[in-house]
Amino acid sequence: MYSIYHFTLPALMWAMVLWRAPSALGGTRASRFLWGFLAAIAVALTTRPLEVDQVIRTLTGSPDLSVLVKHLAGLASNYCVLEYVIAVHGRGPQRARDTWLRLVAVVAAALALTVLFVFFFEHDPSAPPTRVTDAHLGDPAVRLYESIVYVYLGIATALSAKLFWSNRRSVPAGLLRAGVVCLAGGGAMGFVYTLYRLVFLACQESRPDVPGRGTPDALSEILPVISLLLIVVGVGLPPLRTLVRYVGDQYALWRLHPLWSDLLRAVPSVAFGPCMGRTRDLFVAGDRTLDVAHRAFEIRDACLVLRDRSAATGTERPAQAAGEAPVAGGVPTARAEAEWLFSVLHEEPDACRAAAPPLADSRTPAEEVAWLLKVAAAYGQLPRGGAAQTVRRPVGKEVR
Repeated sequence: MYSIYHFTLPALMWAMVLWRAPSALGGTRASRFLWGFLAAIAVALTTRPLEVDQVIRTLTGSPDLSVLVKHLAGLASNYCVLEYVIAVHGRGPQRARDTWLRLVAVVAAALALTVLFVFFFEHDPSAPPTRVTDAHLGDPAVRLYESIVYVYLGIATALSAKLFWSNRRSVPAGLLRAGVVCLAGGGAMGFVYTLYRLVFLACQESRPDVPGRGTPDALSEILPVISLLLIVVGVGLPPLRTLVRYVGDQYALWRLHPLWSDLLRAVPSVAFGPCMGRTRDLFVAGDRTLDVAHRAFEIRDACLVLRDRSAATGTERPAQAAGEAPVAGGVPTARAEAEWLFSVLHEEPDACRAAAPPLADSRTPAEEVAWLLKVAAAYGQLPRGGAAQTVRRPVGKEVR
């Protein structure tokens, strides 16, 4: 576990801190506390490598100050995560008095740890820094010190797990809800770790004469790693959801572009967005969800203009020619609309075009985008050569 604790996890946490910094600086109160939680965890993990301990020894002259820094950073992380979950999932408006009480509690705990560490611990310059607590677990000052650390950690993790789990159904299903479940799991695992450590400490005695006595066992090493990884996954899934949506929107714009660009040239009276190439369109930054909706509305507006134009010029053939089977159930298909659009946009001006399929019932924006993606896919499959002969098949026959 040495490499995980001393190198991998600190690097991962600092990467998360840098990644979330922009949203914390210009974001909400909850975003700032989430960033503070990640930063405090990163500081606590960074104190574990021996190289960092040597730097702290050189700068301060204290042989084991890194232990106090780690625990104070842990208290700060507990306070920040509590404020975060209360800001996001708290019940009702928060009173200023409650906010100040939580701040006073964490400051009092930090002062108690500092006083115990400075005035009541045995500091041996020749021993590893963790021996300041591990070798004296039966000492009353050490027991009180550790109890403050783990009681505060237990309260923070239990409340976090409860609030996240109870609010999991209030967020949309998918990656966002999975992230909330992971955060609840991370809090629950932290609470399990706290209970285990309290039992572990209660069973220990001071045995400084026995080499290695007080060294954390394997379970004490594994449980916090699992908790931290669940928290990292929970924090990372909502942005991943945003990335997945961005890629999906870009893919939708790519699929709609051939039909959209043909309509843009054929129906200039419609207020289309700026004309750009299909590849260049992929490099437009920002949220593309609104762009997809706008493009769908532009395509639909252009189709309505073409319907009116075809009806006014009388170039459409009857919706059902003599001896031709009717469209199944009278329900329009994406293939039928694609063939009609292709005939309007690519045939000779005086050719008798296929009749436009009947208009469907009103659709939601999401349903309209999904429908036009099918139309665009069918439109792209129609051959560009000999269009007048190729397209004329029974209108509405779906090709799967």
